[in-house]
Amino acid sequence: MSLMLATNVMAADWPQFRGGAALGVANQTQLSKLASGQGEVAWRQEIPGSGWAQPIVVDGKIYVTTAVDPSGGKPKGMTGGVMDMSTMGRGTAPKTELEWKMLCLDPKNGNVIWESSLAKGKPSFAKHASNTFATETPAASDKAIFSFIGALGVLVATDFQGKELWRKDFGPQVINNQFGTGSSPLMIDDAIVLQLYNEEYAKLICLNAEDGSQRWVAEREKGTAWSSPIAWSNKDRQEVIGAGQGAVIAYDLKSGEETWRLTGLDTSFSCSVVADREGLYFGTASPGSRAPIYAIRPGCQGDITLPKGETSNEFIVWSKTKSGAGMPSPVVVGDLLYFFGSTAVCYDKKNGEELFRKRMPGGTMAAGCPLVIGDKIYVVNEGGKLLTMKIGREFEVLSELQVGSADEVYWATPAPLQDGLLVRSSDAVYCVR
Repeated sequence: MSLMLATNVMAADWPQFRGGAALGVANQTQLSKLASGQGEVAWRQEIPGSGWAQPIVVDGKIYVTTAVDPSGGKPKGMTGGVMDMSTMGRGTAPKTELEWKMLCLDPKNGNVIWESSLAKGKPSFAKHASNTFATETPAASDKAIFSFIGALGVLVATDFQGKELWRKDFGPQVINNQFGTGSSPLMIDDAIVLQLYNEEYAKLICLNAEDGSQRWVAEREKGTAWSSPIAWSNKDRQEVIGAGQGAVIAYDLKSGEETWRLTGLDTSFSCSVVADREGLYFGTASPGSRAPIYAIRPGCQGDITLPKGETSNEFIVWSKTKSGAGMPSPVVVGDLLYFFGSTAVCYDKKNGEELFRKRMPGGTMAAGCPLVIGDKIYVVNEGGKLLTMKIGREFEVLSELQVGSADEVYWATPAPLQDGLLVRSSDAVYCVR
């Protein structure tokens, strides 16, 4: 079994951020009504508190985490949050205790089957106005669910009735500009990989899923990142990839030893990298950066950083600047590499040729990651419009569906059900069929 899959989960499950392989590609879902423009909202379930954590699906049930703040308040979208420069590092830590909860929902109607308390506490630091205190998506095996509460630095393992099995306390993290945390845990076979990249230290930690005991720790230069780690299974070996401030570094899964690194990046990562057996692909951007994008061959060794002025070498197939994305992680399908945000951009993954660059319909950006199902890509923009796009070398939107109220904000990554899609807003979870 590939190490990129969570332990023994069913093919139709979606057990962690961007799915079983953490790459945003689903295989078992049927969405013919959406593709034909006849999709509709089947149900809406209000969620207490707020969170950008993607819903996960295990053995036919939906699990959602949220942070409940007695003082209320909801995350803001691009205009009220990111574009407002007064939100940069000027937030204040909550004055009241928050409660982190997990809810189990019935996929047929969205009804709450049960809810449990994961933790209570007062975050030591603030967050960005557009972030939440429950942005990290849980990861699940067939035995447990692993929820990382970044604001407290606590990893909690529970069974599928919400009963705690064990917890590990890593302490709160100092995040750049007090933007809050966002890296989701990665489930790989019987291990959990946790990325703690912050202003005091940067560690990738591998734990035994059974009891939380530590297997290895890989340290790198400190610096905040909001990306989530992935496992890259390629023709040569299997590696864990951490994308952080100024560098992308690969580690051996079993030992945690560094296998290669690419440095010289003038920014950190809000989005995660993506891969297939033929390559690793990433792009990142922040205000003032060169917005780099890279395609990497399998089998890298040592420092593969490009000399100044070069765009490729033995291990780097191609690279560009002024191309990287901000928040949504890219997806790769066949020979095509897609980035989303305020635009939809498609590259030929083999040579970096830009095939199209189009403004998102309606001029509204997407913050959540795209989802690939069959020959379609599904993207939810921040105003709640679900876009169905045809995979191909030309830009083609097949349908648009307004999921819920445009007064809500939609920054979470969607998740597939066997016969539908789960879309999370600042207020609720929707099922679209």
